[in-house]
Amino acid sequence: MRKNIYIDTNVYLTFYHFSNEDLKELKKLIALINTGNIRLYLPEQTKNEFFRNREVKISDALSKLKGGSLGNQFPMISHSYDEFKVMKKAIKQYEKNKVELLKKIQHDAENESLLADDILLQLFSVATEIETTDEILNKAITRYNVGNPPGKDKSYGDAINWESLLISTPNSEDIYLISDDKDFYSNLNEKKFNSFLLKEWNKEKNSDLYFFKRLSTFFREHYPDIEITSETEKEIIIKNLIDANNFDNAKSVVRKLRNFDNFSVQQLNDITSAFSSNNQIHWIGDDWTIRGARKEIIEGNQDKINAEIFEQYDKRFNQ
Repeated sequence: MRKNIYIDTNVYLTFYHFSNEDLKELKKLIALINTGNIRLYLPEQTKNEFFRNREVKISDALSKLKGGSLGNQFPMISHSYDEFKVMKKAIKQYEKNKVELLKKIQHDAENESLLADDILLQLFSVATEIETTDEILNKAITRYNVGNPPGKDKSYGDAINWESLLISTPNSEDIYLISDDKDFYSNLNEKKFNSFLLKEWNKEKNSDLYFFKRLSTFFREHYPDIEITSETEKEIIIKNLIDANNFDNAKSVVRKLRNFDNFSVQQLNDITSAFSSNNQIHWIGDDWTIRGARKEIIEGNQDKINAEIFEQYDKRFNQ
């Protein structure tokens, strides 16, 4: 039976910060949506909150990473030991690697080509979006003004998200709400949902609401045996290759694609078609990243690729 779920903005943003959550959870979600097991509701307000706060979250994570350092002070009595020399060398290499890591993250963050970006955009593309209508907005304003939860800091955002779900999700169907926002907590027990909102949901929707603070907890309870293989990630990256809309994005996606091998025939056909049809790839076809992928993935597997698809590729790049 299909499950309806809503994920709050703060949960999406954890994938850009320090968290125990894993991007594999999002890949599981995409797979379950595509197979009809889950319907993910994405209010326009939630989506806008995510894009407004993405850079703030990344900036904070980078600042914390820059500030973190290994202890580099050793007492003089340790200097004569071999272990001291090994540790000093390791610390120097750590600092060098951190500089390079920060540079790459900064670049990919600015170009919206982090792996988290790829996967979340793919997730949003298969979600059921809810437009913020005048009805939803007016109900949210009234809710906030009369003091009903959820809402804080003179913001209607949480109220808009809640009214979006009340108005747009089917009656008599349960929903699973995933949020780490205190506006949704019970004042008596933070592990439970706000009692006022729960009673409202039960009455208005004639269904139950189940509350989780983390996506991983939801999966452990309802889909404990699901395993996502590297094929899921390949499919997401190939989709992003087809949709790449600038040179930096195209190169970033191609770099990720080169981390894989053993592509299926369908995947090879899709990759070859993307190289042929997407001008953002074709126009930088002689870039070493693009050229390397052409040689390794496409021309190295010519015998597996549909002849017509390869011929179209060959015309664009080699003739």
